[in-house]
Amino acid sequence: SMVRKPASYISSISDDRGEELKYCGVPISEVFQQEMGIGGALSLLWFRRRLPTECMRFIEMINVTADHGPVVSGAHNTIVTARAGKDLVSALCSGLPTIGPRFGG
Repeated sequence: SMVRKPASYISSISDDRGEELKYCGVPISEVFQQEMGIGGALSLLWFRRRLPTECMRFIEMINVTADHGPVVSGAHNTIVTARAGKDLVSALCSGLPTIGPRFGG
């Protein structure tokens, strides 16, 4: 019978061989110890290096902002109003009243 070896994956940005996952050669424990956050992990994965703190925080901000997308009521109403040819103030006025406890999911 054939015995399978455990899979070990390695790419140019991540490596799961050994005891600890590494992103671009940086152990995942170091990402947590240095409090790099999601922005730091993504900087290692996307840019293959640790970016300056300001850049990592910017990446996190974009992720939080992008998470809401156009499917929440306020964004949807604003987009529909703007597509109807209304001015910016009118579009914002249509979206703002829908902000409530369920806004953003």
